[in-house]
Amino acid sequence: MISDIEKMRIDQIQYEDDLDKAIGIAKLSENPCFLQQYSISYNWDSGLSLPTAIANNKYCDLGTALTLFWLAEGMSYFLGELDRNEYNHDWANLCDLLIDRLVNGFYKLGPVSFKPNINKVTIYKYNKANVPPVLYQEVCGAGVSYCRE
Repeated sequence: MISDIEKMRIDQIQYEDDLDKAIGIAKLSENPCFLQQYSISYNWDSGLSLPTAIANNKYCDLGTALTLFWLAEGMSYFLGELDRNEYNHDWANLCDLLIDRLVNGFYKLGPVSFKPNINKVTIYKYNKANVPPVLYQEVCGAGVSYCRE
C-alpha cells in the first residue's frame, strides 16, 4: 500500500531536479511498495545514485530488488552480453551489487511481487546458461493470493 504523500512523490520524481532530495526520500522510506514504484517512475537516464540508494535501503525486499535488477537490464550483464567498461562503471557496480545480494539471499520476501516478462523458451535458455533461478523466477509478495504457484 502506498500513501497519498508517497503517490505524490512518485508523480514528482519524473520532474525532480534535485537528485539529492529524491535520494533522501528513497533512503528514508520504510515502504517496499513505494520503493518499487519510485524506481519504476524514476528516469534512469538521470544516473544510478537513486536505484543504488533503493538497493541499499534496509526495507528493499526481494520483489523490489528484482524490479531494480530487471530495470537495470542486469541479466545482460550477468550473461556477459555487456561487459564493464569505462563508460558503464556505475551500472556494472549496481548490477554486481544486486546479483551478489540476490544470489546470496540478502533480500527477503516482503509485500512486493515481481514477475519478469519472459517466456518458457527464455527460461529454458537461462537454465541452460546456469542462471540462478532467483534472478528470473516470479516472486509472490507476502500476503498476495493472486500469484501463480
